[in-house]
Amino acid sequence: MAMLRARTLNLLTFAVLALAGSGVSAQGLIFNLPEDGKMVEYEGTLTQGTSADDESPLSWTCQLTIKSVGRENAEFQGESQPCRWLEIKVLTGNSGAAGLDPGPVGSRIYLVLVPESKITDKPVDKAGIPNDMLPIVQGYRRLGEAGTEPIRTSSLRFFPTISLLTSYTDPELIASTETPDTILPGGNAGLTAAHWRGKSVMESPKVRSTNEADYWVSTDVPFGLARWVVTVTTEEKDLAAARSDFRVAVVKKLDMKLKSMDGVAERELQP
Repeated sequence: MAMLRARTLNLLTFAVLALAGSGVSAQGLIFNLPEDGKMVEYEGTLTQGTSADDESPLSWTCQLTIKSVGRENAEFQGESQPCRWLEIKVLTGNSGAAGLDPGPVGSRIYLVLVPESKITDKPVDKAGIPNDMLPIVQGYRRLGEAGTEPIRTSSLRFFPTISLLTSYTDPELIASTETPDTILPGGNAGLTAAHWRGKSVMESPKVRSTNEADYWVSTDVPFGLARWVVTVTTEEKDLAAARSDFRVAVVKKLDMKLKSMDGVAERELQP
């Protein structure tokens, strides 16, 4: 059963990636840049069912860690500028007495050198370029049990393999000050955040994917996110059928909560 669930999760990831190739892109995970050496840890649950009312969905535990692990000047867009090494690690698998078991495909870790000027919580950067991906000077990754390899693109796309959060064109501010639900030791300790709600829809002649999210952003949290809840609903139809014939095929929901922000960041991935 564990192998079946891992295989199902992997196949669906590739399905979403195929959709993403049609034009969807996202930053959506990093809203501010803390002091070097800071880190945050999140934990939550990913479920996958055949409808929103599925009473027996597949379920996995998810853990995500973001670290700032070094600074250096590097050339970007023709000039030398301050950059930051960021390490992002995602584990997805089944929890047991020995902890989280990601299996052969449920572990992903990325080490990227990012221009500090490109970290922003705005829809566009200072040059007016949409903030839909994370520009990088160089980077490395390790997927599952494979070895470390260089990232050969000039940007890192978070959706869908790192985070189901995507780029929401016109998110709605639900509350400017709200206490997010976290799993911090000792409680929230006065933590407040802005509660945002976003929606993004992408559609091809055969598949439609609707991404809906509530997310809480706080300047008190390194990198910004305190919590997020995302539901991605995938609908399918025959190529020649009308749009009204779309029917729900898969519903994925990810609920992630802040677990820790007091650790000292140390690099795990070595190029």
